[in-house]
Amino acid sequence: MERIKKLDQEQILYVFRKDQCKDLKEDYLILVKDTCKWEHVEGCLIKHYGDDFESLLKHKIPSKIRMPAKLLSYRQCQEVMRRIQYGVLSITCEEFPYCVGINHILLDGRIFFHCAKNGFKLNGVDKRASFLITEDLGINLNVGTHNHRSVAVFGTLRKVEDVETKKAALLTLIHDLAPKHPYHDNMVTTTNILEIEVDYMIGKAHIF
Repeated sequence: MERIKKLDQEQILYVFRKDQCKDLKEDYLILVKDTCKWEHVEGCLIKHYGDDFESLLKHKIPSKIRMPAKLLSYRQCQEVMRRIQYGVLSITCEEFPYCVGINHILLDGRIFFHCAKNGFKLNGVDKRASFLITEDLGINLNVGTHNHRSVAVFGTLRKVEDVETKKAALLTLIHDLAPKHPYHDNMVTTTNILEIEVDYMIGKAHIF
């Protein structure tokens, strides 16, 4: 992964691990913008967004966006998720889709949510889920379009059981969202921390 960090991060859309792919000989599958000129990176298979990379993956992902020029790099997606700390978590259970607005935190590249010990969203644990973050940039009345940046995350919703991870996530949440709220260790046992185990992330900027 260190060699990937040395590459031009504005060209990278997403990096899939070997275990996320079918019979990948290399360590990583790097998804890059169609304009990227890279042909070879040691230990990595390079695929442009317009290529067929989906058939190499173990999990299905949504169809490609129609205008690839709008795509955000993975680095830009992370920046949007740090600026906008609220999104919509979507799960499917009991034969209907369920969406809930929820705060998120980023910790070591992982996406965590705080929730109570009970609630409907817990029906989505260990099931496929998506998370959408939208940065509202206002309506351009001259052309009749709603400007925005958005990041869509796809994966599996998990309940965090590791005590140290829960504590680190809670401390980050308090620091970022509720700095005046006192932390106490009982919070680790009286609340739930959920994580979306990410299979794929894609972002776009719609600005006119």
